[in-house]
Amino acid sequence: MTAEPPLLALPLHAAAPTGAPAARSFTTQLPGDPRALYLSRVWVRRIVTVLCWRGDVLRAVEAVTRLVDNGVRHGIPSSVPPPEQQLTLSIATDDTGSLIIDVADLNPAFPDFEAAVSGERGCGLWQVASLGARVTRFLPHEGRGKTVRAVLAPGPVGL
Repeated sequence: MTAEPPLLALPLHAAAPTGAPAARSFTTQLPGDPRALYLSRVWVRRIVTVLCWRGDVLRAVEAVTRLVDNGVRHGIPSSVPPPEQQLTLSIATDDTGSLIIDVADLNPAFPDFEAAVSGERGCGLWQVASLGARVTRFLPHEGRGKTVRAVLAPGPVGL
């Protein structure tokens, strides 16, 4: 059986503000391979419970799964040696009650990001946006790679 990723209480990545500061956040490292999907689903269920997020847990799990899948598929350059192939998943709530999901990978490039979010190029980020998330990306101040962020408001998705 695969062990769960560690539960770390660390500051959320400090870029791309959501409009309100993060109230509480947790971060974990995930392998840069398909195991990350299972591990992220288990981990996010636990974290949204710990954070007492007042939103749809299944919606949060689906958003995390799509972001992690994109990170595994497109965010690990082939030049990165296997021991260094990993993603960083951070989950936080802000003062408005929104859930902030960050998935950081090792590839700074993201051609046609807006087209991906609108569904013109692939469907992963479009599916995250269709869950009611505001999807953005940014480059970290330190280090390499990029972070894709999804912000989910609490409560049901408005149709």
